[in-house]
Amino acid sequence: MSRNLPSFGKSLFFGDLREELIFPFPRLSRDEQARTSKLVGELAEFARQQVDSNAIDRDERIPEPVLAGMRRLGLFGLNIPTAYGGLGLGAGATCRLFDALGEIDGSLAVTVGTHTALSARALTTFGSDDQKRRYLPKLASGETLASFAVTEPLAGSDAASIRMRAEPQEGHGFLLNGSKSWVSNGGLAGLHVLFAQTHVARAAGDVDRISGLLIDQGPGGIVGSERRKLGVRGSSTTALYIEEVRASGSQLLGGLGGGFKVLMETINFGRLSFAAVCLGTARTLLRLAVQHATSRHQFGRLLSTLGMIKEKCASMAVDLYAAESVVYLTAGLIDSNSHGRSVDTTLETACSKVLASEMLWRAATEASQIAAGCGYANDYPYERLLRDARLYSVYPGGTNEVLRCYIALNGLAGPGEQLARLADAIKFPLRGYGLVVETLVDKVRNAAYGRAILARHHPRLKREAVLIEDTIESLTREVDRVLRRHGRFIAEMQYVQRRVANVVIDLYAMCASVSRASAALYQKDARGDHAMPEAGGELDRAERELRLCVGFCSRASGRITETLARFTQNDDELMKSIADDCYIGRPYPFDAVL
Repeated sequence: MSRNLPSFGKSLFFGDLREELIFPFPRLSRDEQARTSKLVGELAEFARQQVDSNAIDRDERIPEPVLAGMRRLGLFGLNIPTAYGGLGLGAGATCRLFDALGEIDGSLAVTVGTHTALSARALTTFGSDDQKRRYLPKLASGETLASFAVTEPLAGSDAASIRMRAEPQEGHGFLLNGSKSWVSNGGLAGLHVLFAQTHVARAAGDVDRISGLLIDQGPGGIVGSERRKLGVRGSSTTALYIEEVRASGSQLLGGLGGGFKVLMETINFGRLSFAAVCLGTARTLLRLAVQHATSRHQFGRLLSTLGMIKEKCASMAVDLYAAESVVYLTAGLIDSNSHGRSVDTTLETACSKVLASEMLWRAATEASQIAAGCGYANDYPYERLLRDARLYSVYPGGTNEVLRCYIALNGLAGPGEQLARLADAIKFPLRGYGLVVETLVDKVRNAAYGRAILARHHPRLKREAVLIEDTIESLTREVDRVLRRHGRFIAEMQYVQRRVANVVIDLYAMCASVSRASAALYQKDARGDHAMPEAGGELDRAERELRLCVGFCSRASGRITETLARFTQNDDELMKSIADDCYIGRPYPFDAVL
């Protein structure tokens, strides 16, 4: 049953704690660390000399010399195999580079991220040998930039409702017609990775299925004008109109009707990569906030000495630590797949994107609040970073609301299936005898030997380990209760889905933070550093990680307790009725009180 699930996140829904997947906290090898540090250093120096984020934001374009410099650094080939001219970085190293891009400029990060984490990733993973030989060298060098065209006027987060069509032509090939909206890199792309409905033959008759296609920019592909946007203004975002474009079978990506798998697996990696971008931007905001707080005097004292300012800075640091831990733990799980271990990370990448994007939005708001009037003026970076931060709660791979539903339903699917099979087995006891016995044995075992136990954490994190164990026990109980109550209608219960997802996101972040802090503390123990050398402004790294981990787990546990209580005591039906009122007539009919 749950012991065979190849996912840490999904196993939590069964009450399992597969700590062998998250301990020890993943680290790059020494060679990878040295190589990645060199690339990050070169990128930082390039940015210092050539990147003017204010100008990029004002002019709403990335200057060609900056794009040329990014090509020279190899940024457009981060995760493309070296055999095709790329850098061949794994998930962890790639995330570190996206993290660094997030510190520098959002428009650069979105341009590189769309090209590498989405388009090139899809081609690297699902392309044929001929497709890879044809496209990857030019993508790696940046000679050709790629877009990833999914969204349509009537198909946003619901990718299954795509209407662009690729009709089969007599002889061979397809004829494409339709339009895409919000195409990132649309105005720069020489290659469009796009998705369209195609006829697929089945025994019962033809059905429509999504197929991925590689379409070179050329006649019949009309790129719309650049969208003017709230943030990341230097990135290219356009519509794309496809009119009577012919494509051969060799341009199919992932086979006929295989586009949905291409799309979903690619977006999983895209979510993680853009979550890493959020880390870098949040780090910049924390640095700016601390610089302002430690230099600005009010009421005869530094802002940094005031309790409310301390609260804001501490919250930013704690949340950044947790999001960072989640992103790099998930990257490590993905990298472990290339070392012979098969791990499903679909739930973990979704958690990473939701957690990091919402952490960044809070950081942007708090940093602007600390800066006060300076945070509202466009000659300071706060307002630009706040505008940029708004993107990541909707891009890539769906809004955070959709992702919460995805996290909950993805995790609930396993226990729901088991519960349904158990109900069927009870109805037909002879046929289902084995399953009934197995379930009873599991319940007896849990009653006799207790709940899931975290054992690989550092002893100084015992309290946090107990909080994790308590949460898993409570989550399992609520999963069983909501599935029994709602059954197949759980797909319509979005209030419940949101609560399940919020618990799982915080729980995964607690586990990631404990794993990371434990690694730092064990390293300190191995060095024999038992004292805390924090005199003269010197902070002990492991002790600092301990404080951040404890701070996050304490707050997350409080949120989880409140969320769990709302499963049974809530105002869901009242809020639904108020929303229905808004949909009838004027949304708010009260002009004034007096």
